[in-house]
Order: sequence, then structure tokens, then C-alpha cells
Amino acid sequence: MIIKNTDPYKIKKCIACKKDIILQEKYFTYPLSLQCICLECSLKEIPKIIEALETDLKKTEGLVKTNKKIIE
Repeated sequence: MIIKNTDPYKIKKCIACKKDIILQEKYFTYPLSLQCICLECSLKEIPKIIEALETDLKKTEGLVKTNKKIIE
């Protein structure tokens, strides 16, 4: 999700470059995450996040298949 920093009381920092994300600046975050990524770094970081999520999905699918075989 791309959202705008509207919280004047909390300084947000990019997890990749450690730059402050100033008030009214847009940044990337994904749902249920406290991690903020500036738009410049998001171009590099989003593909890494997607790759990690795909790996986790494959592992989970393997575990589910294994558990179904054990139950049967």
C-alpha cells in the first residue's frame, strides 16, 4: 500500500536507507506491518518481499499437503 505520512508526532524511517519520511510524504507499507519503505527504495525492496512471500507460500503448501496425507 502506498500511503501518506500524516502523523506529525511520530517520525517514520525507511527500513532500507534509514531516511526520515517527512510529513505529507508518500511511502510504501504492506498491511499489518509497521515497516515503512520510501518510494525510492520500494522499487528494490518490493520484489524481494514478493520473492520471500512466494517462498513462504510454497513451504506452507508443502506442509499442508504433508498434513493431509498424515490425516488420511
